[in-house]
Amino acid sequence: MKVLRFAQELDQSARHFYEEMATRAGKPGISTIFHMLAEDEGDLLARHQARAARTDSYDAASLDKGVNVFEQLRRREDQLHIEDDVAAYRLALEAEREVLLQYQRAARSEKHPAVKKLIKEIARDEHRHVMELESLYDFANAPNHYLAWGEFSNLGEFHNFGRDIA
Repeated sequence: MKVLRFAQELDQSARHFYEEMATRAGKPGISTIFHMLAEDEGDLLARHQARAARTDSYDAASLDKGVNVFEQLRRREDQLHIEDDVAAYRLALEAEREVLLQYQRAARSEKHPAVKKLIKEIARDEHRHVMELESLYDFANAPNHYLAWGEFSNLGEFHNFGRDIA
């Protein structure tokens, strides 16, 4: 399969998936998150289209077995009930990590140096995208994992919760 065509199809599928999730979201905040994710996919798609205009179209046998993660998610869509921003970011992060793993596996198994280089460039773009999503997820999830709660709170009040054993 052509490397850049695969990347473009995957980005288009991701963009459509996030737009659908934005319209299905019951809360405006979650809808905004999915709209932002769709815009990010649009930026990646534009980057891949610009790359396609200036590079040769290479075939990569390693991408023939590639799976469109977003089409799989679309089939499970009725099971996806996003209730909060953390769940929205978690869904996107899991899907984008799977996409990144596909590119990394394809780059490892590719023999042709020019094709390998192109796949690695696309994987770098996807890695940057995953890192941004991880930062957003960590920010949204921070109130659930605040380490100072037990360290700086009044530890004497724990007897109210059955923790006073003495």
